Amino acid sequence: MNRSVLAYRSSATEGATHIDILLACYDALAEDIRLAGKSADAGNVVARCRYSEHALLLIGHLESWVSLLQDSELAANLVIFYSYLRTEILRLQLCVESDKFITLALVVGETRATWQKKQNTALLQFGTIDESLGSSAGLERPASRLLVSV
Repeated sequence: MNRSVLAYRSSATEGATHIDILLACYDALAEDIRLAGKSADAGNVVARCRYSEHALLLIGHLESWVSLLQDSELAANLVIFYSYLRTEILRLQLCVESDKFITLALVVGETRATWQKKQNTALLQFGTIDESLGSSAGLERPASRLLVSV
């Protein structure tokens, strides 16, 4: 990982809410899958395995948050989604073309976009409430619980 990516990730997580960290994890996951595909294209098995292994670790981290969700249907869907991602990453270890990796990275990106939309909607709702109270100081606390209450 180069220094600019590390700086971006560090700045993205300082003072971040739970949903901000979730989005950063999805970004890292999509990037690992993309880089695994790029390594597969180049015939670099070691790099492909390293990026795939890191992607699997991220999936495990994301899956560890599922138990915190109050919405059992969402939790069940996320367990299925993370299982699908894990299975696909393992299946792609036999692949030498990046297009299938890119397709999987796009699926992760689409899911990330859905979480981003939920965050933006929640922030707009909480922003309206905070403006009516004349304060924006309470904005972070409700947004930090978004993942749990989605």
